Amino acid sequence: MRLRMKPRGVRALLLLPTLTVGSVAAGAFTQLAAHAASPGTIEICKSAANGMTGLSFNFTWTDHLGATGSTSVLGGQCSGPESVAGGQVTVVEAQGGATVVQAIKTLPKARLLASNLTTGTAVVKAPAGGTETVVTYTNVIPSAELKVCKQAAANSTQLVGEPFSFSINGGAATTIDAGPYGAPVCTGLTQYAAGTNVTVTELPPAAHVSVSQIAVTEPPATNVVTNLSTRTVSLTVGSGVNIVTYTNQINVSAQKGYVEICKYAWDDYVYGNSFTFTITDADGLSYGPYTVLTGQCTGAIEVTAGPATISEAAQAPFAMVFAEVTPEANYISENTTNGTATVNVAAGDPSTETNVAFFNETEFGYIKVCKALDSANSNALAGTTFYFDYSVALSTGGTEGDYGASVVANTFANGPACVFLDAFPIGSTVTITEEPTPNVDILSGGTQTVTVPGIWSPDGTPGNDITSVTFTNQAEGTIEICKDYADPQTDGQPFQFTVNGGAPITVLAGECSPAIAVPAGTATVDELASTNYHEVSVTAIGPDGSNRIISGTGIAPDLNPITVSVPFGGVGNETLVTYTNAVNTGEFKICKTTTATNGTNGVVALAGDTFTFDYSYAVDGAITADSTSLTIPTNALPGVIVCSGIIATLPVEQSNGTPVVVTVTEVFYPGAHVFSITYAGNGNEFLNLPASAYEAFDLGDGVNTVTYDNEPNPPIV
Repeated sequence: MRLRMKPRGVRALLLLPTLTVGSVAAGAFTQLAAHAASPGTIEICKSAANGMTGLSFNFTWTDHLGATGSTSVLGGQCSGPESVAGGQVTVVEAQGGATVVQAIKTLPKARLLASNLTTGTAVVKAPAGGTETVVTYTNVIPSAELKVCKQAAANSTQLVGEPFSFSINGGAATTIDAGPYGAPVCTGLTQYAAGTNVTVTELPPAAHVSVSQIAVTEPPATNVVTNLSTRTVSLTVGSGVNIVTYTNQINVSAQKGYVEICKYAWDDYVYGNSFTFTITDADGLSYGPYTVLTGQCTGAIEVTAGPATISEAAQAPFAMVFAEVTPEANYISENTTNGTATVNVAAGDPSTETNVAFFNETEFGYIKVCKALDSANSNALAGTTFYFDYSVALSTGGTEGDYGASVVANTFANGPACVFLDAFPIGSTVTITEEPTPNVDILSGGTQTVTVPGIWSPDGTPGNDITSVTFTNQAEGTIEICKDYADPQTDGQPFQFTVNGGAPITVLAGECSPAIAVPAGTATVDELASTNYHEVSVTAIGPDGSNRIISGTGIAPDLNPITVSVPFGGVGNETLVTYTNAVNTGEFKICKTTTATNGTNGVVALAGDTFTFDYSYAVDGAITADSTSLTIPTNALPGVIVCSGIIATLPVEQSNGTPVVVTVTEVFYPGAHVFSITYAGNGNEFLNLPASAYEAFDLGDGVNTVTYDNEPNPPIV
C-alpha cells in the first residue's frame, strides 16, 4: 500500500512530527522523522581531453540542506559516488591553476540546471532515491597572449605622450604613446599558441632618444634575449599574458642652444589674450613660465641642446591647433591635446635658435532660438515670421551686438521651429530679445539670457555644445464690453464684469470698456451681481454682425456668464459683448388688522369701521400723493387682516442711484388709535411712528406691505 499525503502547508507539517508506517493492529510500526530527506547520488569526473590525463583537480559540493563535501579527481577519471540530500546540488571546481574550464556536462543530460565556466560552477539535480548524476568537467590550457608597453624613463618626462612604433616578427607597425615611468601605455593583446617564438622590434625613435631598458614577464615568457642597441627582444611565449615593456630615455648633451616661443591666432577671438608656456630641456631642467600675447614672441631662451618640450598651459575656451617649427628639421613631435611641442634645440648661439609658433583656436558653442505656440488656439500665428535681436558678452573678452535672427512659426501640432544663431566662444553670455508682434503675447518673457554651452576640452572638441532657448507665443484676440440700459434709472449706473476670471472691469450703463486683449479662442464674460438691477439680455457679435455666443443663449434666464468666440486679431476683428440691464421694481400695499373685541359676542370692536390712509412717493423728481381706504368687515373676528390691492409698481432706485421712498399715514379716526405698524418686504424701513400713525421705507424688490393694528379708543377692559 502506498501512502499519499495531501499538502496542507507548513503549519500542518509542524503539527505532524512523525509519519507512522505499518499496522498498529499487528503491533509493529516504524516512525520516520518527517524532516529527513531521501538521499541522492552524484559522481564527479574530469575529461582526459586537451592533455588533462593524470592532472589533479579539486572539487567541492554543497547540497540543498547545506551539507558539503570535497574530492580530488585525476584527468580521465571519476570520483566515487557521493551521497547528497536528494534535490539540487552545487558543484565547484577550484580555480587558479594553469587550466580553465571549457565545458560542463551531466548524465543524464537534463540534470544540468545551470553552469558558469568562469567560476567552474555547476548546479545539478540529484533525484532522491533515483539513479546517480554524473557531472563531467572538460578543461583546456589557455593560449598565450602578448602585449607591448611603452614608458618614459624617470628622467625623461618630455617623452610622456610621445608616439613610438613597434613591429612583431617583422609585421605591420603598431604605434602607442609613451606613458610616465611606472604607468606604461600598452597595446592590445595578441594571441599565439603557447611555445611560439616571437621577436619585438622598436622602430627608430627621434634623434637623442634611446632604449634604456626592455623588461619581459618571466614566466610565462621563456628564452628571453634583449638587445638595447638594436631595440629588439626575442622570447618564447607561454600560456597566459606575456608583457614586454620598453623604457626610453633622452640622450643628454651638455651643450647649449636657444629656443623662441611665438603665439598666433587661428580665429579672431584668440586675439587680445595672453598664453603661458614652460620649457623642459634635454637635461630635464624647467624654464618659465613665459607669458606671450597673441601675435607676439618671447626673446631667445637658452636651454640645454637636444630634445626640449614646450608646454602651453591649458586655457579655456581655447585649444591648440598645431605648432610650426623653424627650422622645420628641428621638429620632433607635438600633442595638441596636451598643448605640447617637442623640438630638437641645436647647439649654438641665438642665430641658430629653434622658433616654435603655437597656433590656437577658439572652442565654440551653439544656441538655437525656437518659436513655439502655446496651444492650437494660436494656430493663426503659424507661418508668421518672428524677429529677434541679440547681443553677446564674450568669454574671451569684450562684447558684440546688433545681431538679428528670424523664425517662421509652425502649427502647435508640429512643435517649435528653430534656427541656429552665430557660433560664439563657449561660456559667453547671449541676451536675446523678441521684437513685439501685434496681438501676440510672449508668454516666456520678451528677453532671455543664456550661456553659450560646451564643456571645454583641450583637444578642441567641446562636449554638450548645443542648447536651445524657446520663446512661446500666444495669439490674442480682442473683446469689448458695453453696458446698455432698459430704463432711465439704469442709465449711468456702474456695473462690473470679469473676463476669464480676471480682475473686475467697471463699465457705466450707456458706455463701453476699452478694447481688452485676451487669448484667442474663447473667452468667458461674467457680469458681477449688482444690487437693485437685473440683466435683460446679452449679445456678442463680430464686425459682420455674426453671433459669437458659444454657450449661454443671451436670453433670460440663460444670461450670465456667457462664453464667446474670440478670433485672432485687434479691434478690427473684436468681439463686442453688450449687456442690457434694467432696474429692479417693487410694489407696495397697505393692510389693516385689529384684535380687540366688544366683550359680548367675540366680534372685533372696530367691525364695520372704515380707515383712510394717505401715501406718497417720488421717482426722479415726480411726486405722487394719494389715499386709499380700508373697512373692517362686519362680524370680523380678532386678527382679521384687510389689505388694499397693489397701489403702485415702482423702480427701487432713482436715476441718481438713491432709493425710492414711500410714506404712509393713517388719517385720524376718532373712535380708535394706532397700536402698532408692521413693515414686511425687501426694502429698508427707516421710520415707524405708531403714535403719529406714520411709516416710511425705501422700496425693495417685490411686494412691500405696511400693516396697521388699531384698538378702540378708549380701550375695552
